[in-house]
Amino acid sequence: MTVAWRSAPKRRWIRLGFGCFGAVVVLLLATFTAIGGWGFVVSMRGPATPFAASTPPPAPDYAARAAWLAFPGRDGLERSTPPGMRAVDERAAPADVFFVHPTTFSGSPVWNARFDASDTAAPLYPAVLLGQVSAFNGCCRLYAPRYRQATLAALKTPAAMEIAYGDIARAFRNYVAHQNHGRPFIIASHSQGTAHAIRLLQEEILKTPLKRQLVAAYLIGGYVPDTLRAVGLPVCDDARQTGCVLSYNTSETGRSGARMIVDGKTYWWRGALVVDGKPDAVCVNPLTGRRAGAAQAEANPGSLPFPTAPFGHAAKSLPPLTRHLTGAVCRASLLEVDVPWSETSAFSDKLSLIFGSYHLNDYGMFYGALRRDAVDRVAAWQAANDVR
Repeated sequence: MTVAWRSAPKRRWIRLGFGCFGAVVVLLLATFTAIGGWGFVVSMRGPATPFAASTPPPAPDYAARAAWLAFPGRDGLERSTPPGMRAVDERAAPADVFFVHPTTFSGSPVWNARFDASDTAAPLYPAVLLGQVSAFNGCCRLYAPRYRQATLAALKTPAAMEIAYGDIARAFRNYVAHQNHGRPFIIASHSQGTAHAIRLLQEEILKTPLKRQLVAAYLIGGYVPDTLRAVGLPVCDDARQTGCVLSYNTSETGRSGARMIVDGKTYWWRGALVVDGKPDAVCVNPLTGRRAGAAQAEANPGSLPFPTAPFGHAAKSLPPLTRHLTGAVCRASLLEVDVPWSETSAFSDKLSLIFGSYHLNDYGMFYGALRRDAVDRVAAWQAANDVR
């Protein structure tokens, strides 16, 4: 069904003052929706033991394949494709993706989850591989480290986030030392992963020779300040631009609940945490690769519904993409969409119905466009660097 983009009337945005707690609420509802159980709410009460008195779980060893959620050669869920699409031969892939996954854990209230948590304890792992990481298998080898993620109750606890980031940084250094071999790479992320990726880019890439190898950064589903140009990462504003950042947070037209993700956030900036960030959040339209201008629904090549069980563990065929589901436009730091009611069963959830936020399916809503975008930017990087 083709649905034309419908422009929303001008309105006054209500800026909610929930800060970090608001983001936690959004993520809670997102994960609650995906998991479908009230038992998860208990974990939001926070651990009974204060962080200073707690012992973090064992750290992952990134020399071991078990420390990676996605790794070349496995033919796992991340290599799944929709009908009519094929994953690139990993032996001939022109680039790599280093993907920092979102919060997937839903178990007992701890500060940091075990990196080797099972799919039962972290039930969003399969959905992340199918609905997010797989979007890059048309161009790239896929690397996604497991890490001691901060749990939902701990997202506003800097010490817990520090443990999580430390794992991500060590995983990236291991990737560079043993897997990269000078190849171009993409940094991609979602939600909690985006907070870690912002820091990773500043500390491990932008101030090093690796910056030349960066095809682009897809920092989706989180707050990304539009001041990153000051540290060497301009915002993408062309579909074939490289060395830039693409970010957005998907919101229903006329709804303001997703502002909790982009207003007054804590983020890493030049070696320290900034609290109550004031810069606008980056919004790049994934249907055009540009910041300004609306895209009609006809420009959307295909949307993927949020993956549902049973999942399995091996690559498989994904559901057919829904063509022309919605157009999109960046407005006031959010990416506004207009999903028709006839498609709500496949693309809406409690989070979108209550808050108007499509946080759970930021990737899936524009799956075909992101897949094409990554292929095009890798090709542009190769052309700019005379790689034949």
